[in-house]
Amino acid sequence: MLRLAAVAALVAVGACAAATAQVVPDRDSYALGEPWAGRLANGVQLTQEGPDHFTWDPVLKRSPNRPWRRWGTTRLVRTLLAVLAEYHAAHPDAPRVGIGDLSRPQGGPFGRRFGGLGHASHQNGLDVDVYYPRSDHEEKQAFRVAQIDHALAQDLVDRFVRAGARKLFVGPHTGLRGPRRIVRPLVHHDDHVHVRLGSDPPRRVLLGDSTAGRPIYAYRVGNPAARKLLVVGSVHGNEPAGLEVTRRLLRVAPPLHTELWIVPTLNPDGLALRTRANAAGVDLNRDFGAFSQPETRIARALIRRVRPFLSVWFHQPQGLVRAFGPSVAVGRLYARLAHARYRTLVWPPGTASRWQNRIGERSFVVELAPGRLRPRIAARHVHALLAFAG
Repeated sequence: MLRLAAVAALVAVGACAAATAQVVPDRDSYALGEPWAGRLANGVQLTQEGPDHFTWDPVLKRSPNRPWRRWGTTRLVRTLLAVLAEYHAAHPDAPRVGIGDLSRPQGGPFGRRFGGLGHASHQNGLDVDVYYPRSDHEEKQAFRVAQIDHALAQDLVDRFVRAGARKLFVGPHTGLRGPRRIVRPLVHHDDHVHVRLGSDPPRRVLLGDSTAGRPIYAYRVGNPAARKLLVVGSVHGNEPAGLEVTRRLLRVAPPLHTELWIVPTLNPDGLALRTRANAAGVDLNRDFGAFSQPETRIARALIRRVRPFLSVWFHQPQGLVRAFGPSVAVGRLYARLAHARYRTLVWPPGTASRWQNRIGERSFVVELAPGRLRPRIAARHVHALLAFAG
């Protein structure tokens, strides 16, 4: 009897150790592309079990789920664990929640060839399947809707809504409800809720301060291990239309094969004063080469740091794409993609594109029409930029 008691104690200790709360590493992970056409970079693996969850293999119909099916972004894993911890605190007598598939280690396709029905999405580390709690408290999949504890399942759905989930796909026969724009019925989801987070926000980088002390920021969107595309929305303060293009770019799905570096404005002082020049009265697009101003020195440092394969500078009001020298081919292509006029024009001295072309980088100017940029025109320019991003 004593020996059996000792064995039981060791088993209990082992179970407690296995169920220790996961410490999620402080790691920058990247959800690239869309959930249905994407990749995961530098992801985090969910532990096979914890104090608030167990994992379930939807193909083998057993616990735990296989390790290669349990990868997500840092934010997804942290959000999932936080919701489950709150849920468990509110329902201490409820069983642990079952977690199914997240993404593969580097994301990508997760279809039928990986077993079962497969997934059309789950490709970029932002999706996770969460099994509904069973009314009999067994820690396994609810194979029939009648086995679901609907009150606990609804509470889980509500908690993921409050945690900021972008979409929750629930079974059409479960009766689970939520905001219509978020909670949607979907076939093959009568045993689990498919939770999807929105894309991670762009990563903001402080580049420095303007002449008058205003911050100048860049935003990074996309794959940090890939080539860089630099987009500057405004250089002259009285030419703000390019800001609409950069605003739209900041909302796109992160590109798979490029990292966008987006600088909404290089001249926040001129933008505030509605003047062409900066606060010192200097035209920044005549100062590249001299680099007498903090704004142009900031741009030079950024370009040297990033080494973009292409830079696009937005101006007004000529309503055309202008390029010269080694950038003519890419300028013509951009104009065609954006349905814009094109002209080959020599760069004036001191312009950003002249300086970049001289140091061997491709760079051109997009002159937008005067006034506010119409939404469909802004969309054309975003389309053209993303075509270069690949």
